[in-house]
Amino acid sequence: MKNECSIIRDLLPLYAENMVSDDTAAFVAEHLKSCEACRKEYEQIKKPKPIQKGNDAAPLQKLSHKLKLKRIQTIALTAVFVIALLVSAFAVLGAPIYQPYSEGIVTIEELGDKGLTLTFDKNVTDFHYDIHDDPDDSSICICDIEAWTTLWDKWFSQGKENLSATVVSEGKPMYLFYIPNDTSENVCLAKYDPSAENQIEIDGETKGITTLPRLVLGYYLILATGVLGIMVIVWLLTRKKQTVRLWVERIGLYPVAYIVSHCIVSGINWTTYSISRDFSLIIFLSILLYSGLLLAHNIWYLKKEIKTVNRL
Repeated sequence: MKNECSIIRDLLPLYAENMVSDDTAAFVAEHLKSCEACRKEYEQIKKPKPIQKGNDAAPLQKLSHKLKLKRIQTIALTAVFVIALLVSAFAVLGAPIYQPYSEGIVTIEELGDKGLTLTFDKNVTDFHYDIHDDPDDSSICICDIEAWTTLWDKWFSQGKENLSATVVSEGKPMYLFYIPNDTSENVCLAKYDPSAENQIEIDGETKGITTLPRLVLGYYLILATGVLGIMVIVWLLTRKKQTVRLWVERIGLYPVAYIVSHCIVSGINWTTYSISRDFSLIIFLSILLYSGLLLAHNIWYLKKEIKTVNRL
């Protein structure tokens, strides 16, 4: 039908760019099976055409490319933010809640001259101990003990067996200190001397020593805030330089991501008793959030470009 061929040829540019509905695509495909003239026209349209400088010869191709890029980036953005949400949940649920000292939180038993066995009560779901020489007397060693639980363990890990560990002093007398990590004084749990007749002496007294939290996270937070402030000033001073502004926006998104990551991992606190865990989580989460913010930034600019192409 002549009129049908005219309609089909009007639709062919859109059909070639996959920019028609499924019903329309089926209608065009059915017509092309039986009409050689329209099929040749379609094959001619599908041939790649070079775009000359200064000549917008294929606006539909440009628009289709931008739409596809926008879809891909939107999918990637969703995936990044889902992963960031999972990491944030892990950071909150896995954050150590340090256990204050109480009588019976650690039970100490001697293993002859081989060392000591530490057994924690059921409120403790994880622990760490560090053995080091006394800075004032290298013939004596110190064992610092930390114990904690997490929200995850409180909610989902009930009924576990008591945790235990074996501590070896390597033949030296050893003092065992419990570190509560709550600004209260450290507690000397016991004195152990493998060469003495009564090898272990239970103490349980505070020694006027307090383990203070690290402040390094606060310094990084101040640095990120300062860099963000500088980026804002540069952005305001470069209103007429769109390329410079674009790069300032891209760079400025990272301090934003770092500040948000710090608040997720450590809240509004500047201090930490577990610097390696908290800082590594902040860096990992900030990279994820930065990737998501960059994708969102690119999608926003793509929307502006698509609107410009549609006006042409």
